[in-house]
Amino acid sequence: MTRLSYRTLSNLPDNVITADIAPASVQVGIVHLGPGAFHRAHQAMYTQQVDKDGCWGISAVSLRSGQLKDALQQQNNLYTLMILDDKPQTAIVSALKEVLVLEQDRAQVMARMTSPQTHIISLTITEKGYCLNNDGSLNLEHPDIRHDLAHPDNPISAIGLLAAALKQRKHTNTGDVTVISCDNLPDNGDTLHGAVTLFADQSDTALSQWIADSICFPNTMVDSITPASDDALQKAAEQVTGLEDAWPVQREAFTQWVIEDKFSGPRPGWEASGAIITHDVQVFEKAKLRILNGSHTALAYLGSLCHLNTVYEAVTHDAMHTFLNTLLHEEILPSVDASDALNPGQYAADILKRFKNRHIHHLLSQIAWDGSQKLPPRILQTVKDNLAANRSIALLSATVAAWILFVVRASQSDTKIIDPMGETLHELVKTHNGHLTNVADALLDDKRIFGELSQNTAFRNTVHSQLRIVAAIDSQNVSQQLAALCQ
Repeated sequence: MTRLSYRTLSNLPDNVITADIAPASVQVGIVHLGPGAFHRAHQAMYTQQVDKDGCWGISAVSLRSGQLKDALQQQNNLYTLMILDDKPQTAIVSALKEVLVLEQDRAQVMARMTSPQTHIISLTITEKGYCLNNDGSLNLEHPDIRHDLAHPDNPISAIGLLAAALKQRKHTNTGDVTVISCDNLPDNGDTLHGAVTLFADQSDTALSQWIADSICFPNTMVDSITPASDDALQKAAEQVTGLEDAWPVQREAFTQWVIEDKFSGPRPGWEASGAIITHDVQVFEKAKLRILNGSHTALAYLGSLCHLNTVYEAVTHDAMHTFLNTLLHEEILPSVDASDALNPGQYAADILKRFKNRHIHHLLSQIAWDGSQKLPPRILQTVKDNLAANRSIALLSATVAAWILFVVRASQSDTKIIDPMGETLHELVKTHNGHLTNVADALLDDKRIFGELSQNTAFRNTVHSQLRIVAAIDSQNVSQQLAALCQ
């Protein structure tokens, strides 16, 4: 089959969406760190839709893997976006001008990040890529951060790389760049700003002050369910386009991007493609982290225990739907304030409707990755608020209990735990011989995950109580045990 490329764009069927301008003419104006499926399905498409002058092409930088570079370099970095809904759409995204790999292309990466033509540096590196402590501050003892502090001209972390690039921009007086985190972190822009300035302050207080005074790190909220690419997607993309594509991506039709109106240089007119530019991102961010991401986390761990595979399977399972609905209305929604911009109840109803999109094959196993990083912002912050307000934490605690059991069973079956603490978790289970109560106590003692909740007796007791019920779930009593969790 003919490969997707600039040369073969003219072969596409008329119903496939393409950019309004010739992709070969677009110049780089954005550097993006972490060009995973979400960025390619989300921010890249927003940018393509508004880049009418051809000055906002994206230089995509992988911090570790060269797989994407190898896959896309034979097709001019074009790829197919499949939008899955009852009325599906297909688009060819041409916003990526190049894919660089930090270790292979270090000089070129730095040149792009410090170029006067680059006005946006954005990131989707997942929670673990920020090398943070439980309280959201930079972990100066993280191995990657320690490496970068010792070798500032050869950084391997996103934080060290940003500091190095901003140092050079300071010297060349090119501070007209905005750094935009698009990851699921509370106050992600403020958190990234704090991490970069603290890193710089370890060796160059003048740089730290310049970053604080000159560079904007707007808070953002991003949303669109984006399942991992697979062979079935590749075949579907080829069937629609008639062209071979080494790495297409997919997402649901719904997409949202909320960006704080705080920039230190030029930017694309993203609002023309539906982005919300606002002074109050927090109301959207809190709702998304707690309602959508919190629900996803609960489904991932409890659904897996119930032998369910996808979000669609879990949310259309009667007992699991009842559990999730109770969790939302009794424990999550009371922690999210209503505002003129957002009705939490309607937002939750819309999310449940999105989860029931039968065209989205979103694996629970994928959502379950990096639990030690995801639990604090998605579940534990809500637990803290509910304890302070004397509200129920039973089902939030059941989610924590399900994660503990997930870790134990993965370790005992020698399944790799995909988590920045994966080896630590495996060794902990091994040390306690898989004894569930002892493992739970050891995990709850870990302040890197649970912070002040490690010392909260009510929380610990509730987790242990729910753990006994969760551990008894099997294929024969799913409905009964899920109902027991809600009592």
